[in-house]
Amino acid sequence: MSGTALVDVTLPDVGEGIAEAQILEWLVALGQPVSEDQPIILISTDKAAVELPAPTSGILREQAVQIGATVAVGSLLARIEASEEAAEKLTSSLAESLNRPASQNSTGLASVAAAPSTRLLARQLKVDLGRLSGSGPNGRILDEDVRKAANRNNAGATICQPPPQASRATQGSDTRVPLSRTRLAIARATSAAWRDVPHIVEFRQIDATPLQRAKEIYRSRAEHEGRRLGFLAFFVKAAAVALARHPSFNARLDMGREEIICSRHCDIGIATATEVGLIVPVLRNVEDLSLLKIALALDNLISHARKQLLSASDLGGGSFTITNFGSYGTWLGTPIIRMPEVAILGFGRIQQAVLAIDGAPAVRPVLPISAATDHRVHDGVHLAAFLDTITELLSDPLKFFPEDKVGGTNAR
Repeated sequence: MSGTALVDVTLPDVGEGIAEAQILEWLVALGQPVSEDQPIILISTDKAAVELPAPTSGILREQAVQIGATVAVGSLLARIEASEEAAEKLTSSLAESLNRPASQNSTGLASVAAAPSTRLLARQLKVDLGRLSGSGPNGRILDEDVRKAANRNNAGATICQPPPQASRATQGSDTRVPLSRTRLAIARATSAAWRDVPHIVEFRQIDATPLQRAKEIYRSRAEHEGRRLGFLAFFVKAAAVALARHPSFNARLDMGREEIICSRHCDIGIATATEVGLIVPVLRNVEDLSLLKIALALDNLISHARKQLLSASDLGGGSFTITNFGSYGTWLGTPIIRMPEVAILGFGRIQQAVLAIDGAPAVRPVLPISAATDHRVHDGVHLAAFLDTITELLSDPLKFFPEDKVGGTNAR
């Protein structure tokens, strides 16, 4: 008869730049059996709520951290009593197993199909998920289902999801609101970037008439395939083409080794406004995607970001960033580079303005563009050349992205 051994469960590296996480809740009690890949603990990082799975089947024998504690990557979280065979199998592969993204699909991991953020909301509002019927795909329970149930349980009460760590301490007429983990991470990252990176910034504006025309032409095909097509897909597509022509912009700077690391793939971060703050999920291998594939991927990525459904693989490891501040009404802005990346591209709100067309003033829809790069890597001439390419592409999308209109062999 085989014996048993204790298997350590440690906090994995769940994304670039995330060094710690807060323990939100234990999902399994001491002494209870667990199955391999069953969520056992809910943590909160700077960017998302994540359920961590058990690396093996067994009995949960130790909870090494308390709820509310903040622990560093690599810290011991729990110990599971497993068979000696399972423990030996994990010895050489434990780190790899724990670093895979925590599953965001609860189907098959628990009897209730709900995302980690939805489960957390249900616990906060004291709603029993087991009694709900989900309105999402395949019966998945959504945040709105939880809030409706909470409203029914608390007739006449207004229910809203409180932001993480939103406790308030009032002194006199002033109210002190602690920074959330996400807001604190944003504060630290932007402060460091603004302090340490010598930004050079350039602004452009282009006649958006051809871009609007291209969007209308491509949109009919997108709607036929059940997809939404916005300007952001064009921005991402143009950036991917421009980065291929200017590879030093698709790069990261390693000052420790005094090296510029040019990325083999075009992994573009998309600055996304969410309820908990700005999050930058990454769209991978954009160079291989058609315009419509980009549109579909953006829909999924941004939706997951706003619902806090991102996995570790969606965060970090980007080679370039786009911020579309025009989507929330801002005309023009100065984007801040995300270290260790070396450049960022920003797009403002399209609005009517006077341009010189063939030597005469004309009112046209105008798209403002701004870009910043790291002066340690590029000079103004390099930034100008990069923006020349961006403006060229977006000034005539029908010419530069023809395969996306007709669904040719290049549309993947």
